[in-house]
Amino acid sequence: MRLTLDILDLAPGGEGAARAGPRPVFVPFTAPGDRVEADVPTGEGAAHAGLLRVLAPGPDRVEAPCAHFGPASPSEPERGCGGCEWLHLRYEAQLRQKERGLAEALRRIGRFDPGALPLGAIVPSPAPLRYRSRAKFHLDRAAGRLVFFRRRSHEAVPVRECHLLEPGLEALRAALGPALGAARLAPREVALEWSAHARRGAALLRVPDAGEGTRRRAEALLAAVPGLAGVLLEAEGSRAPAAVGDPVVLHERVPGSPSEGLARSRPDVFQQANRGANARLVELALELLRPDGQDVLELFCGAGNFTGPLAARSRSTWAVEAQGPALDLARADLGGGQARFFAGDALAMGGAFAREGRRFGAVLLDPPREGLKGLGALLRDLAAPRAVYVSCDPATFARDLRGAAAAGYRVAAVRAVDMFPQTHHVEAVGLLERD
Repeated sequence: MRLTLDILDLAPGGEGAARAGPRPVFVPFTAPGDRVEADVPTGEGAAHAGLLRVLAPGPDRVEAPCAHFGPASPSEPERGCGGCEWLHLRYEAQLRQKERGLAEALRRIGRFDPGALPLGAIVPSPAPLRYRSRAKFHLDRAAGRLVFFRRRSHEAVPVRECHLLEPGLEALRAALGPALGAARLAPREVALEWSAHARRGAALLRVPDAGEGTRRRAEALLAAVPGLAGVLLEAEGSRAPAAVGDPVVLHERVPGSPSEGLARSRPDVFQQANRGANARLVELALELLRPDGQDVLELFCGAGNFTGPLAARSRSTWAVEAQGPALDLARADLGGGQARFFAGDALAMGGAFAREGRRFGAVLLDPPREGLKGLGALLRDLAAPRAVYVSCDPATFARDLRGAAAAGYRVAAVRAVDMFPQTHHVEAVGLLERD
């Protein structure tokens, strides 16, 4: 049914929040203060509505620069892309909402008093657009394009241009779509990574098989796309992808400052997509940790995002990551220096170090989205005087900080970092100090 709604706030998932009588209603592509007409499903309880039109814009609404943003309709089938949520929202308003969302997670899940927490100002991204150096796509075989899906569907949006991608990555996406068809490759998913430093990229293709025929077609793909230096073929059920060409790319740790060091990456390992914001994230984490002259333990070191800067300032850095390509890249970059690498489960290895009586002046942790249950007990067993915890999920961040507080650690600082402008996602950094 068509209803006129006033958008009161933004929900944690990024949609506008309104009320239709007692019912909460969530409307995508809306901003606080908007008055909109929406298609609201009948029934009881919370509802997800479709935006029909904006009757009166709120103070933070701006014109979205992308032709693919906003609700799709028969007259505008190119809209409905699921890549962005907040292109219509002023960037300053996005930052305020992310600060609020993190504070609310700490209150609701961590049970912290927001007024008592040392919650600093959010660290903005250096660029709110054209910031992504890597992204995942789907091949629209009929159109010969790499595309995104519509929100909450597997229907392709005929993407002509993406305003989140770095120019080099956007050019690679545009070139690779038709080249995949010409090479007779039909991956179910494509992950691309672009190095602005090396001016080259690499691709991960998820394919049915990675046999000799597929490899020959991948070689033809490399010959047809000059900006593509390497391909990883990941076949269903395989233990490791097969490499064609050189899929390793080099990023400047601080964009525009190659003297600050280079870092290896591949499109099949985790890496921050926003290189500029990542440099700010690393700087903040080390500023809080104060690793100078300390023996440092780093858990979940990945491909060495924090390890290089840590090793440059600490007396020693012990870095733990599961065995795999990310750890191989970190060792290739940093092995033989101040960093010593250990392959294994981060929690288990940290516990083993504690039982051996190893002591560290500081601990840095950057776990995956599920966080680290047992954080407090681990820090207590290690007798760590301070730790910096980096998280991409406010809910698990709040849960784990609560556990650390129960183990005798004080939350000495919390900052949000905007790694993904135009979306509701936010990174969080917390400093824990032993009472």
